[in-house]
Amino acid sequence: MTAYRIEFGKVGDTYPVPPITVDWTDPNRAARDVAEHAIPHLKPVLESLGRPELADCLFRVNGERTYGEFMWLDLVGGRGARFCPARLTPA
Repeated sequence: MTAYRIEFGKVGDTYPVPPITVDWTDPNRAARDVAEHAIPHLKPVLESLGRPELADCLFRVNGERTYGEFMWLDLVGGRGARFCPARLTPA
C-alpha cells in the first residue's frame, strides 16, 4: 500500500480543506476519495467567491505524485479553472 498525506493550499483568503491521508494503490479511487473529502469544505468558500460552479470538479496529481490541484472544466463553453493546490508527501 502506498499512502500519501495531502495538504491543501489557499482558496481565497483561507485554507478551507483539512489535510487527509489517502491510500494511493488505486489512483482513480484515491482521486475520488480526495474530492469527496475536500468538496464539502470547498463549496461554501467557492460560493462566497461567486464561483459555486467550481465545486463540480476533479482532483488531479502530477506524475511524480508531489503536487495536486482541483480542476473544473466546462467542455461546452471551452473553459476551465485550476485551484486549491495541494502538496503530496508519502505517509
